[in-house]
Amino acid sequence: MRNRLRNFIANQFGNPRGLFGRFIGNGMAKRNVYDAEWTVSLLGIQPASHVLEIGFGPGVSTRMASEKAVKGFVAGIDHSATMVQAARKRNADAIKAGRVELRQGDVSSLPYPDDTFDIAFSLHSIYFWHDPVPCLKELRRVLKPGGLLAITIQPKDKWNEDARASNVMTFYFGRDLALIITSAGYREVRVEIPPEKDKVFLECILGIK
Repeated sequence: MRNRLRNFIANQFGNPRGLFGRFIGNGMAKRNVYDAEWTVSLLGIQPASHVLEIGFGPGVSTRMASEKAVKGFVAGIDHSATMVQAARKRNADAIKAGRVELRQGDVSSLPYPDDTFDIAFSLHSIYFWHDPVPCLKELRRVLKPGGLLAITIQPKDKWNEDARASNVMTFYFGRDLALIITSAGYREVRVEIPPEKDKVFLECILGIK
């Protein structure tokens, strides 16, 4: 029974659905503000940048990115219809202005041509990618030459025992994910951590196409 409940909750975090999914989305919108602010600060977004976000959830980080890419374009892919709805509501003005586009879909098959984006990023999403290397290669395909990839995670040892026991999610240390990203064809891969004074357990792994 405990395993079933654990996996149900993990599945909902990976693909929020219905009333419980909306509840999770509201929680993520509040809890992950720092994570989003810190990640977006690492991306070097310019006013005309074209940015892709994978697993945008309630759309908080999407809005932060679009506020920097004021003359550019921010696209997002998330496989939860519930989160697409919530994120579209949060980003309604930018969507109406044609600066943001949010779609339901999967990182393994992106609906964009080669060499489309300057930056691709994802927060707390890679745990749910069943086979990360092909997904990372698909992201590399849609990045322009010299484009930046950024993947933010909570390190494996900072998750509680129940989460680590789930068979729905895969957890990583930044150093291990850096090797996976390198194997997917990225160069200059590095791991960033927040300032120690912030006492937040995050790692962002960045690489260049």
